[in-house]
Amino acid sequence: MLWKLIKTELKPLQLVGAFLGGFLGLVIMLCAMMFYMDVSPVFDDKEGFWKDEYMILSKKIMLNDTYQQSGVSKQDKPAFSSTEIEEMLQKSFISEIAPFSHCTFKVSAYTDRESILSGFYSELFFEAVPAQYIDVNYKNWNWNSENDFIPVIVPKTYLNLYNFGFATTQNLPQVSEKSASLVSFSVKISGKGKSKEFTARIVGFSDRINTILVPEEFVKWGNKNFGVDKTPDPSRLIVVASDPSDPELFSYFNQNNYDVNKSELSNSKALMFLRIIISIILSIGLIITVLAFWLMLTAVLLLLQRNKMHIIKLKIIGYSIKQIAKPYYWISFVFYASITLLSFVPLLFMRNFYHQKLTLLGYNATDSGLMPIFVIACICLVLMSTISFINIHLNVKKFQ
Repeated sequence: MLWKLIKTELKPLQLVGAFLGGFLGLVIMLCAMMFYMDVSPVFDDKEGFWKDEYMILSKKIMLNDTYQQSGVSKQDKPAFSSTEIEEMLQKSFISEIAPFSHCTFKVSAYTDRESILSGFYSELFFEAVPAQYIDVNYKNWNWNSENDFIPVIVPKTYLNLYNFGFATTQNLPQVSEKSASLVSFSVKISGKGKSKEFTARIVGFSDRINTILVPEEFVKWGNKNFGVDKTPDPSRLIVVASDPSDPELFSYFNQNNYDVNKSELSNSKALMFLRIIISIILSIGLIITVLAFWLMLTAVLLLLQRNKMHIIKLKIIGYSIKQIAKPYYWISFVFYASITLLSFVPLLFMRNFYHQKLTLLGYNATDSGLMPIFVIACICLVLMSTISFINIHLNVKKFQ
């Protein structure tokens, strides 16, 4: 009897509109969540495109600095004071700062006559950073004053410049990373009227840090015994951003006239825009879902209002509120459950689509599985059903 009364007052077009809206909104919202869950491990991959932002920070060299340094040979170079470093560490968008240690003594490198690179000689410079910021897998990255061997890391760009620039134009043999690592050479450091020689070898090539790296202990020891300045202020810093997509990070660097590697910032900006886009899509899906849910709830409440007189008569002849509300409960639950289950069909197609695209681009998105999304969808189902049940119960109860 109750179902017959409901069928006479149902508006199919209204229900279809609410169904399509709820289906579309839930698919958009769940798809955005699923994409973020699958791709977030790519963001956390330290060796990948979205690796942690170890940004190399320096002070911009202005025209005035050039004139001053040209006129005064001992003019101080732009460097970071301890006060400036402490100030940066107070910022919420910066989690770590590691200063570069640079040598204040003379360095030269040369090869013996027996070497395959016989006759090589060059003036060099050395810098150092804490070992945890080096992106080269070398176990013995340490040094002490009793060690005559110095491990050296050079930027991969240096090797590329030699192979595809200098070697090509000068008709010299190109060098692989492995063969370059096999060549030993001698390093001579001098200062304070004394000198010392060491054996060195390239132990790796860095993609991240664009300088010639040696162990931090060697630079400190060399500055103390041969350098003109034992503890020079760093001219460059490694800055680890708490949130590389935070716009305040870029604003702060610009305000203080700091220079950052643009390629590293491009990763941060791309990550920022990607997160904004995902947030916008997620918000749109949520808004559509809520509006569709509200439309469905309104349709059910209007159906109750149209059946008001019938409901009052049913209460008079002995039907309980629970019995009268039960068909409306089922209409709401079936409506929401159908939307939830059917939404997984396009989700599977979307996941397969973007997994293929990411694979073509060289990124392996982690398959987090549909279980987290299924749990979120079930929570939405329970929440919407509970709100509907409460409203239906209260409306049936108030009819007198």
